[in-house]
Amino acid sequence: MIIRPYGEVRMSEDCFTIMTYNVHRLIGNDRHASASRIARVIEAYQPDIVALQELPGARTRPEVGGTCQELAHELALLSAGAKHYNLERERNGNVVFSRFPMRFVRAGGLHPEHRRRSIIPRGVLWVEIEICGRLLQVVNTHLGLTPQERRSQTKVLTGPEWLLHPDCRPPMVLCGDFNALPSSAIHRKLKEAVSDEQEKLKLGHTQWTFPSHMPIVRFDHLFISPDLVAEEVHIPQTRLTRVASDHLPLVARLRIA
Repeated sequence: MIIRPYGEVRMSEDCFTIMTYNVHRLIGNDRHASASRIARVIEAYQPDIVALQELPGARTRPEVGGTCQELAHELALLSAGAKHYNLERERNGNVVFSRFPMRFVRAGGLHPEHRRRSIIPRGVLWVEIEICGRLLQVVNTHLGLTPQERRSQTKVLTGPEWLLHPDCRPPMVLCGDFNALPSSAIHRKLKEAVSDEQEKLKLGHTQWTFPSHMPIVRFDHLFISPDLVAEEVHIPQTRLTRVASDHLPLVARLRIA
């Protein structure tokens, strides 16, 4: 597979761009919070779908005001003349923006009822997006900080409520901040259900997303079902992305095979 410089892939009806990005409560490495700065990062790469983690204010549906609406407003200001984003969110800070028609499927926590919940609640957001007559399932999540939490949460995520649910059928994208390295047991468990496209493009162990000012690890991953093909994967490192959040965004152009 030829890996082209980002932005040179020919646009077609069966291609779309998706970004997964932990925005760190909009707080940058300069300790300033800025929705407009995160909006500029997003707009620079023109994604059709944006999966965000750690966006504060996503506690209720529907939300009146708050950070989600502030970011949506900033994106609308930057994308004048373009199709605006639709918005869905869940109460643990996971948000999806989409330029395509989008339907909320479900949202919830990643904690088995019989286990003690983590100090920082973790959740998952599942939406269905219509792209040129095809229905794409997008699952956006953020796993916990300790190995025990991640093992428990991954078991729930890969179970019948989410990835094994009969309606979570291909084409499907699983993305987010997994707090797990590509070499970890958690990563291997997730690859049993879906593929990690950075590894297919030979970028899995050489391209990092955290910390943004000097990245040395990759906690942010994009997994896809076999009927999706990655045309390119890009982790932008610019002056803006290095300061806007403590994570770098991961951007991929996918094609429905």
